[in-house]
Amino acid sequence: MAATLDRTTATAAPAAESLLVTADDRLAEEVVPLAAAAGHPLRRVHHPLDAESAWMRAPMVLVGPDLAPECIACEFPGRDHLILCTTMAWLGADSTDASMLWPLAIQMRAASVIALPGADAWLIDLFTRTALDTEPAPVVATVAGHGGAGASTLALAAATSAAREGRRTVLIDLDHTGGGIDAAAGLAAQPGWRWPSLTGGTGLLEPERLLDGLPRRGGLHLVGPDPRNPADVPADAFDQVLRAARLAADLVVVDLPRARTDAGVRAATAARSVAVAIGPGDRSWEAARSVTAAYGLYNAHLGVVLRGDARPRPSGVAWDGPLEADWSEPPVWGAIPTDRRLPVLLRQGRVPRGRLARGISDLTGELSRERPRRDLALAGRTGAVR
Repeated sequence: MAATLDRTTATAAPAAESLLVTADDRLAEEVVPLAAAAGHPLRRVHHPLDAESAWMRAPMVLVGPDLAPECIACEFPGRDHLILCTTMAWLGADSTDASMLWPLAIQMRAASVIALPGADAWLIDLFTRTALDTEPAPVVATVAGHGGAGASTLALAAATSAAREGRRTVLIDLDHTGGGIDAAAGLAAQPGWRWPSLTGGTGLLEPERLLDGLPRRGGLHLVGPDPRNPADVPADAFDQVLRAARLAADLVVVDLPRARTDAGVRAATAARSVAVAIGPGDRSWEAARSVTAAYGLYNAHLGVVLRGDARPRPSGVAWDGPLEADWSEPPVWGAIPTDRRLPVLLRQGRVPRGRLARGISDLTGELSRERPRRDLALAGRTGAVR
């Protein structure tokens, strides 16, 4: 039974005041509402000397280009979350001003240079994370290399294992052609928000409110489709849900559709790794080539998880990667052997004991570990933080 989502502004524990140092009213009109939406206290000052006492204590300091030279003259020390912030209107007024932003930022030792409203989402996210004093949870993604490969079982097993280890985990199902991850988890009858309810709201999605409204068991929270309305998930709605989930949880697991969608691309881009599930049979590897080529464009950290009696790639089976990417054959990250108890236990919120449980836990750790970034030359690729 789906509920209707009522999005509200974020309500977090009181945070220390951040500073906005500018005499530009247009810049203040852009920044102040974003801080309010994120529940982050913000004090505007019209002169750098008024910011001196709080310069190092404030969680964030945003400086307009109008007062950046004065801040540099005051010789304020460098600090984290020091942002040179302007507006698109200010940039458009004089193209030569844009060329001065980076020299000003370097002299001021600013960590970032942004222009609003283009960077609204980035700034709201930073305001929210700073107010909650948290870093975004890692994202891992799974996808079936072919039909019946068991990617959904892999995603559910990883999420269940993490939740039983004490981590708040959000499992997001983007594969609307499947039976629904909540059914596999034994939570299909539990009320809570499904995708149709999560796609209809406007405004900021508050992290803790999201988790409170989802079907859940213990530390496992599910975002799944409504079987009565199995529509594709809009990419913007997915971005909102993923952002809130990463701020409220310790781990986010996404079950990707085999057919690439806009939301699937956003998830793959944000993930630390993409695990391609491959089952037994030589043709399984051949069938998985199109899936790996599609998602390999958006994430360089793509590997294989063998399901059941599947073996490493047989000799004579070619493995073609995307021509647009610096591709190497994906590694085999682990194996989940066939165990008839596994689906039954997962519906009960449990995982098998012994070697299989350790294997699932080790695989989850491998998928979620931090990896060095590798840039893929692809026009239009989104810039989600991993």
